Amino acid sequence: MTVEKAKKVRKSRRVDLRCQLGFSSEEIEGDAHVTNISTGGCRAESEINVAEGLQFVVLLHLPGQTPLKIERASVRWVKGNSFGLSFILFLPSERAKLQHYLEAIK
Repeated sequence: MTVEKAKKVRKSRRVDLRCQLGFSSEEIEGDAHVTNISTGGCRAESEINVAEGLQFVVLLHLPGQTPLKIERASVRWVKGNSFGLSFILFLPSERAKLQHYLEAIK
């Protein structure tokens, strides 16, 4: 009997976007390059090694915008120097700014 992985359905559309983000926690801090993003999370690459399950405060530097603060983001997966972040907690006003920005670049 074969077991197949359930296909995950994204809650929001991913947008290819290159920008910077800074992340910090009590254990680690660093910078990363975002390669794609949605209002629910992003894919990033960093020279700093992160581990699945780590949680950070994130400053997202969207081009031409003031940095957005995400109070809590969690590392969902890691592959080499790439990792996926899930945005868990940020102010509704910050989420709205991100959503507006992403809608404007469609």
